[in-house]
Amino acid sequence: MCLQNKNYKELIEQYITPAKYHIAFGPVIDGDVIPDDPQILMEQGEFLNYDIMLGVNQGEGFKFVDGIVDSEDGVSANDFDFAVSDFVDHLYGYPEGKDTLRETIKFMYTDWADKENPETRRKTLVALLTDHQWVAPAVATADLHAQYGSPTYFYAFYHHCQSDMKPSWADSAHGDEVPYVFGIPMIGPTDLFNCNFSKNDVMLSAVVMTYWTNFAKTG
Repeated sequence: MCLQNKNYKELIEQYITPAKYHIAFGPVIDGDVIPDDPQILMEQGEFLNYDIMLGVNQGEGFKFVDGIVDSEDGVSANDFDFAVSDFVDHLYGYPEGKDTLRETIKFMYTDWADKENPETRRKTLVALLTDHQWVAPAVATADLHAQYGSPTYFYAFYHHCQSDMKPSWADSAHGDEVPYVFGIPMIGPTDLFNCNFSKNDVMLSAVVMTYWTNFAKTG
């Protein structure tokens, strides 16, 4: 049934449980609004040629790691193996090659100079999920825009405010750049961004706002 025939209350009251490592509700290739796979369209240059700024945070994958394993004291070798296997099982639908893929990921995301350190394992696990869910798609999108002559700007955000809402080991997670974009450190803590903002946070926010507004004005 067409969603236009549904009462809005029915829609907002629905809770959709997403598959692991996937979004709950995404666009559908309908041949009209979205005529084909976005990656195919972009590879063919079938998109608006506009200025674009996009980027990633250092620890985007934090929310996945925090929900997979008990990571406060780092990640054990067994938990690391479990997390990688779980990741492959949920995202790779073909039985052939799963073992090879699993072992390749473990090899690439092991810090061989410090492989027995549980805190290092936790860091590389966050990096794996960050790379897959955010970095790879963002870089691919930026590359395709740049190839077709669109002015393209890419940032990597490494800072986050001090807050009791996240463990001390967490890097800049998904959305941690938002308060700096909107100048929250200059105002002070809010219900949504309950952080202990420092003078450095205020200075960084001023720089970030300058970048964003300059892009909005001139590209």
